[in-house]
Amino acid sequence: VAADDGILLATDVYLSFGDGPWPVVLIRTPYDKNGLRLMGEALAVLGFACVIQDTRGRFESEGTDTVFRNDGDDGRTTLDWIAEQEWCNGSIGTLGGSAFAITGYLLAPDAHPALASMLAVVATPDLYHHAFLQGGALRQALAENWLADQGAPAMYEEIRRHRLKDSWWDPAEVLDYSDRINAAGLHVGGWYDIFSQGTLDAFTTLQHRGGPDAAGRQYLIMGPWSHNSLGSREVGEISFPANAVLDPLDTIVPWLNHTLRGWPNDVTTWPTVLVYLMGGEEDGAPGNRWVELTDWPPPSHRRRLYLVEDGRLSASVPSSGEREILIDPYDPVPTLGGNNLFADLVVDGRSMGDGPYDQRAIEERPDVLSFTTRPLSGPVTVMGRVSATLWIRPDTQDLDLAVRLTDVTPDGRSMLILDGIQRARMRCGDDRECLLVPGVPTEVTVDLWSTAMVFNTGHRIRIDVSGSNSPRFEVNPNNGEDLADDRPGIVARPELLFGPDYPSRVELPVLVSAIRRVAPRFHPLHAHPGFSTMRALEPATTPGLLGQTFRELVQSNMNRPWWRAEPHPTDLGGRSGSR
Repeated sequence: VAADDGILLATDVYLSFGDGPWPVVLIRTPYDKNGLRLMGEALAVLGFACVIQDTRGRFESEGTDTVFRNDGDDGRTTLDWIAEQEWCNGSIGTLGGSAFAITGYLLAPDAHPALASMLAVVATPDLYHHAFLQGGALRQALAENWLADQGAPAMYEEIRRHRLKDSWWDPAEVLDYSDRINAAGLHVGGWYDIFSQGTLDAFTTLQHRGGPDAAGRQYLIMGPWSHNSLGSREVGEISFPANAVLDPLDTIVPWLNHTLRGWPNDVTTWPTVLVYLMGGEEDGAPGNRWVELTDWPPPSHRRRLYLVEDGRLSASVPSSGEREILIDPYDPVPTLGGNNLFADLVVDGRSMGDGPYDQRAIEERPDVLSFTTRPLSGPVTVMGRVSATLWIRPDTQDLDLAVRLTDVTPDGRSMLILDGIQRARMRCGDDRECLLVPGVPTEVTVDLWSTAMVFNTGHRIRIDVSGSNSPRFEVNPNNGEDLADDRPGIVARPELLFGPDYPSRVELPVLVSAIRRVAPRFHPLHAHPGFSTMRALEPATTPGLLGQTFRELVQSNMNRPWWRAEPHPTDLGGRSGSR
């Protein structure tokens, strides 16, 4: 398939049985289309045509890999080509996970009217905020290692030169053009996924600001998973109940049949939002169940907990005080768990990990300040976006503030729920810098992204404050110089301020009313045979979770009654009879 500039994009086409035409599923991947052969075959068996394409400069496609920057135009050109084929019935959907769900997002603005739906798993439509930078700091472990694996290490240096959100990022922008997207969407993510906030933002933006055929036609599923643990109940150092993993067949097949064929199946009764409300590990702890919502986030009130000089988190504004934060760029606070991709990356002689990890080893460091509530007298349900606002008196022109939110269990473990960072020079916006003035008290807000968690009775809520979280985030040299120059760093010793004049605090979205318990609409993973082994979406050398799902679908479930494609009068292809 020829791109607009003549570059040829290697494309495989899988056709179903009979004469067609068929609804079409499009998958564009930088991970080698040949690794997705099983998915293409399974979709054909299900009665769809499937088009799988290597993105520009990857594997069999011509050109130079521009790491998503051409995927909007190339994807739309491919959509136009598909719509002209005699085997296409005029209804096209995108499907993918991770990088090949990002390509699906990128082609959506101003796409051919045949684009009817998008199914995106653990992905983001906002590469600037969710893939490469967060709070103005480079996501070093993710960006540097993923780009190296792609054979594009030079792109990392290019991103370092474009830390500000300038026009260089325009080809990878989606949400700014949400009103030009007209497709139903199913967005699936995990609370510990590298793109967790991206999944949420994709849903909320398209649900409320999408085009006429997108607004009000979006669905969201958020589980307790990391990018590497999708399809598993084992996440980080926590083993969630068996209900934490859903059967992909309950979503993928009905979604495609409904949005591409128009079949009035179970999708018409799906909740708009299905999220896993996490909870404590003790028996009978509230949470650890799926809840149905009409929108995200649910109604909540912002509960402020103030940092106190003596290490407490308090609902009352404390008296004035201050504590020094030691920020040494040559001895950064190491990463331990969180929303990471390269969990096996060795940091300080151990794996960096992903998901919820006990932070006590981090909290023992003298350059980490911890602030903790008293044991809770009752459960506290937090659902939504968490932020920390910190007042500092800096002694350098720049620095980072890294914040962790943890659940302190009765046995003393400090289990990571969320973390975030804010580069001080980027506190005024994405498109400009504003350096600190040494000695002048300054307010810095750290976005920790979102969660759904019940802090149980007897547990405590904790905030850890430091100046780094490496290598999850790039270390700030603190010198206020051009960050692309690699000049020597300096030790920063800002004062963290407390009290009425400088109310350092964390803000938690606490649920305003109880969520009623509902019967599950989706089956746990073990409900169908053949799903004992599920692979994550990385590395690219395997079909991934979706490909493995379809492998098991074909091999283990051919005789199940839901498998047979029964004729339906509203089939968009206008055909009847069994396939």
